[in-house]
Amino acid sequence: MRQEQRPIAAALSAVEFKFRFQMRDAGAQRACSVIIQAVTVHDAAAIFRTNWLTIEELARRSLAASDQGDIRLEAALAD
Repeated sequence: MRQEQRPIAAALSAVEFKFRFQMRDAGAQRACSVIIQAVTVHDAAAIFRTNWLTIEELARRSLAASDQGDIRLEAALAD
């Protein structure tokens, strides 16, 4: 007997995933991180890869300003 599945969209909610990476700044290796809000880690990784150029630019600006805070990228979830 076949069972109907409940809608996934209603059951899932977005969580934050933190991706860490390193960048070179003035000859020194610096740790950076970005927080992406998504439903699954696979969605978050896809968002990270798709937006890498923007993330890299924001990280470089942050390093130039000597800002110690994390870069935060919030993605709108598709229904």
